[in-house]
Amino acid sequence: MLSKKCFVCLLLVTTVIGTAVLSGCGKEENTSDDTSTAAAEQDVSAGEDIENNNEENNTQEKANAEDAVADNEENDDDDGPLPEIEDPTPDNEGEWSNDIFIYNNVAYEPFYGGDDSAKEYADTVSYVKKKLGSNITLYNVVVPTHTGVDLPDKFKDLFSSQKDYLEKIVTSYSADVTGVNAYNKIAHHRNEYLYFNTDHHWTGLGAYYAYRAFTKAAGVTPVELDQLKSDKIEGYTGTLKMYSERDDLKEDYVEYYYPDYDIDCQCYDENGENPYDYLLLHTYAEGENAYGVFLGGDQPLMVAKNPKGNGKKIAVLKESYGNAFSPFICFTYSETHMIDFRSAKIDLKDYLDENGITDVIIINNSMASATPDRLDELKMIVGG
Repeated sequence: MLSKKCFVCLLLVTTVIGTAVLSGCGKEENTSDDTSTAAAEQDVSAGEDIENNNEENNTQEKANAEDAVADNEENDDDDGPLPEIEDPTPDNEGEWSNDIFIYNNVAYEPFYGGDDSAKEYADTVSYVKKKLGSNITLYNVVVPTHTGVDLPDKFKDLFSSQKDYLEKIVTSYSADVTGVNAYNKIAHHRNEYLYFNTDHHWTGLGAYYAYRAFTKAAGVTPVELDQLKSDKIEGYTGTLKMYSERDDLKEDYVEYYYPDYDIDCQCYDENGENPYDYLLLHTYAEGENAYGVFLGGDQPLMVAKNPKGNGKKIAVLKESYGNAFSPFICFTYSETHMIDFRSAKIDLKDYLDENGITDVIIINNSMASATPDRLDELKMIVGG
């Protein structure tokens, strides 16, 4: 039998192997205004008019950006006290099954991260930023796992506080890292279906709230859920059911969201070569592989191009929690590069330079951030 602490590392291994990898298939150029330039050379007053117009356009663009941030903040609900956790069985003390904690027929993975591991993760992210250079804007999104969000307070002494752990990470970065603590945004929806009952991953809805925390920090206009369509895959069973060997866990389903237009996507090998057409959402996934609807599982490198995006490029450096998070970024940005730092064998700095990318998101769940192997992989992708 595994000890509780050994299980922390084992679950992170299942992040790679627990979800089967599914295979599948399935610009406008900016031009200069030569006429305006010629007119400016011939007529000084016309040139002054052009300059004034440019200033007005810049002012308007800035105002539009500020309005987007304001709208984003107005729609956020991550301030104020957290809602009470619904506890229909207050006398139920839960139980352990093969080092998995079971409460109300839901499986929870244990978490024991502390200040030292939080500081080590923050130092690793700061190291990545230093290696990428000053021209890269680096966002780091760390998200809690199920155990840290909706277990009642009566169990607070069983595990480390993920709220405190994530706050320690965010306050320990170097000043040039933009930290995104998604805890409050997610926990304000803690009584919704944010995590699976039988698996260590989160749902598409949980990932959406972390996405909203990111867009607020980045000053980017988010996609609203009512702008997207959705569908469900019923009958999902995950890794925690396998490890707990419990047949009485609540049933799961995988809900995914998508726009009403196509997004072109290509998949690459671990060296960033040999591209082929791919699907962003693998809607045929089912059963124990249903989480693979997001990106088809753990692919080393994918690139999505959105014809209705915001005109910007971004790279998402991720592990398997990032699979459910990345589609929302693809629905927002014109070009999204999704890089699994555990398996991609590229030099990240060179890759960003070659593709003209200046914005990068690192997304990790708290379990991954407290695992030494994940830190080593983050360092390796920047030549560490």
